[in-house]
Amino acid sequence: MKRSIACLLVAAALLAGCQSRPKATAAAPAAPTVIAELTDQNVVWECPKCGMDYDAPGKCSMCDADLEKTNVAYICPADNAPVDRAGKCPRCNMNARVVRTAAADVPASPGTAAPASGAANGS
Repeated sequence: MKRSIACLLVAAALLAGCQSRPKATAAAPAAPTVIAELTDQNVVWECPKCGMDYDAPGKCSMCDADLEKTNVAYICPADNAPVDRAGKCPRCNMNARVVRTAAADVPASPGTAAPASGAANGS
């Protein structure tokens, strides 16, 4: 009788240990999502191989290449002034032109100022 009670207690302890919650692990970062059509994004991550646009950094889901950060601007073709989003310009009703430029992700060193845009070299 004592032996069966001891066996039941050991079995209960083992079962209780098996049902304890696993330790929390760091969640893997979410994969970037494909952007089907540019609307009002100012920054996208572009695949250098296939040209697909994504909403976050990571790897391309089609060709596994590292995505490159790209700035996006929308420009009115009539007056070359920026507009807020893709599609029709609110001033002239023409389709806005999408202009992409590579984004430099180099942080400035402390104590150094970024060069002023349009500064002349030695003149």
